[in-house]
Amino acid sequence: MNDQLHEIQQNTAYFELERWLDGGVFTWTWWFMLGMLVIPWCIFIKLVDRKRSHSIWFFGLMVLIISSFTDDLGAEIGIWIYPIKLVPYSLIAFPFDFSVIPVAQMLIFQYFTTWKTFSIALFLQALIFSYIGEPFSVWAGAVSYYGWTYSYSFLFYIFTGTLTRAFVNFWTPKQ
Repeated sequence: MNDQLHEIQQNTAYFELERWLDGGVFTWTWWFMLGMLVIPWCIFIKLVDRKRSHSIWFFGLMVLIISSFTDDLGAEIGIWIYPIKLVPYSLIAFPFDFSVIPVAQMLIFQYFTTWKTFSIALFLQALIFSYIGEPFSVWAGAVSYYGWTYSYSFLFYIFTGTLTRAFVNFWTPKQ
């Protein structure tokens, strides 16, 4: 059984590398994804409140962990795939899980300090990401959904931001 699994993994790795080299790397979608990995961090570095950086980074790390785990799970069970990947051999979408989502939510966490303003900003971010960003990503060929909807994503963004803010507020000292 282990030998069969190993052979399947090797064949999949070979297929992924061939597909990435033949039709993924250096396409305009690939460059778009590279930009989505780098640009948000450049903006964040300019805007981060260094006095609150520990709680902001803690918040971002929690969002990153939740996003990455959920993304990996969804790819593993087949409710989405990433036809074009930034790097081969990856189930998850690095630009979104490691940059766009955590940076956007960290900036919301930084600038909107009451639950009311945070919730409004998070709602707007979820709307934009779910109903503009994700349809664009589907159109660009960066992701394909199989049984997943933009409304599920909307709820995911709301849930992730709200849960993470409550968790961070509970565990970090008040400043």
